[in-house]
Amino acid sequence: MNRDVMIDLQQVSKFYRGQKAPVVENMSMTIQQGEIIVLVGPSGCGKTTTMKMINRLIEPSSGRILIDGTDVTALDGNDLRRQIGYVIQQVGLFPHMSVATNVGLVPKMLGWDRKRIEARADELLHLVGLDPAIYRNRLPRQLSGGQQQRVGVARALAADPPVMLMDEPFGATDPMTRDRLQNEFLRLQEQLRKTIVFVTHDFDEAIKMGTRIAVLGERSKIRQFDTPENLLASPADSTVAQFIGRGARLKQLDLRRVDAIRWEDVPLIRLDKSNGAKRQLDQAEGSAALTVDADNRPLHWVSSHDLTSRPGVLDDAGQAVTTVEPEATLRDALDAMLASRDGAAVVVDEQGRYAGTVTLDGLMQVIHHTPEDEPGSGVPDQRSGVATAAELTPEQR
Repeated sequence: MNRDVMIDLQQVSKFYRGQKAPVVENMSMTIQQGEIIVLVGPSGCGKTTTMKMINRLIEPSSGRILIDGTDVTALDGNDLRRQIGYVIQQVGLFPHMSVATNVGLVPKMLGWDRKRIEARADELLHLVGLDPAIYRNRLPRQLSGGQQQRVGVARALAADPPVMLMDEPFGATDPMTRDRLQNEFLRLQEQLRKTIVFVTHDFDEAIKMGTRIAVLGERSKIRQFDTPENLLASPADSTVAQFIGRGARLKQLDLRRVDAIRWEDVPLIRLDKSNGAKRQLDQAEGSAALTVDADNRPLHWVSSHDLTSRPGVLDDAGQAVTTVEPEATLRDALDAMLASRDGAAVVVDEQGRYAGTVTLDGLMQVIHHTPEDEPGSGVPDQRSGVATAAELTPEQR
């Protein structure tokens, strides 16, 4: 086996007694290290069954499944599952156990000592954006749905597994929380480089999350297994095209991140240093400015009219700001622009501090930018304003 292959499904099938047709029939798939492979398809097509056969929550009827070259049937089922992170839609936290105890379950089963488990739990809570001092001793019922989902991700990462299985992990959260969790997970994946099999029924989520996407038909027959870009540009057949749905051009905005395009700056007015704010705005080229707090966190869009009608009162003047993070997609940025009076999305860092703005003009340049326009030198494209995050310095942003 290629040493870069982490998961290899070879002619895998699943039959249930009393049923004429298999649930999964002769599924073959090779997954490289560090990929996020998303399984999408209609309800009942066998995508969750396929995923569960990887950690033998469901035993395959035939075929072979190899993880890092080892046949999973040669391993004890419980030992196998302790080596694979598993995140589900319902989270599955034990309600009578604290957050830290939930996170440390698998390390405890593996025989880690108490201090090591506590240190790992605190490390992972930090990683998923939950302050251990605040959350480690709370019970699941004392958390929001999004916070519970973060704890579920932390628990799946606790023993540092090379493989993670995620079964509609963000499906039970509201749209705003789901977007934030997706962005946070993609940020984590940049650091951790896990090999992930991700099941969803939401094709937009598949585009956003997947390195490659497998569109499945009945009995987990692969209709197309390709990158999001190729799926949108060249659906293999009418069934795949129907599953993608209308608006393929718009869906391509889910393929690019906010940190991959240039950011612009707008005038900032700090509430604690607002003297001369109108003069500062009048001298600026733009028609609006952002008020920010002492930590540079955006508060409101304000115009000259706002400053004139309520001189010296900036705490709640103007329009509330809709923000996006660098890991957000350009579609997220477009949503923020449409909600903004000034047609710009405000980019903030992990601490919520102002980092720049993305404008509708900049977004339109990306939409009309074609692959053949891209320069081969690695220098940011001055015509389109497009560059990768690695190519941009903070000054360029």
